[in-house]
Amino acid sequence: MATNEIDVRMGEMAVGSGKTTIKTGGIGSCVVVVIYDEEAKVGGLAHSMLPTRKTGMVLTTTDPIDKEPVAKYVDEGINRLVDEVKKAGGSCEHMQARLIGGAHMFKSIPQKESGIGERNLEVARATLAEQNIPIHAEEVSGSVGRLAELDLQNGIVNVTTKM
Repeated sequence: MATNEIDVRMGEMAVGSGKTTIKTGGIGSCVVVVIYDEEAKVGGLAHSMLPTRKTGMVLTTTDPIDKEPVAKYVDEGINRLVDEVKKAGGSCEHMQARLIGGAHMFKSIPQKESGIGERNLEVARATLAEQNIPIHAEEVSGSVGRLAELDLQNGIVNVTTKM
């Protein structure tokens, strides 16, 4: 049983090892990416809301970029998560990913108008492929919310569906 619990909110991420559980809820169209290195027994979880930062967006030195959540965007969140897992002792050669979320939450809005969940999944899959990290499991799409919990002692991810 884990002795340390870390709660991750939308746009946040956490990395850990040992007797730690990382939890997040409110997963709808957002995508939660779990990265785990089974050999090093280290991993993390990022809860991202949007696929990518707007293209052509120019940041100036006065922009409050450091005030944005660290994992707000799927691509940036995954890259940062991988870097943090490496810093904690993980190796890309042993990392595996799991994807949770990407649902179409509002049935009254046509999916082609509100396909943010599917776009989040597309960007997550492409970014993980760029990093050469295989996707071990997915609990994605549909029209239900989810909760996820990563046990860092063994890499098991428990997903609970919320209707």
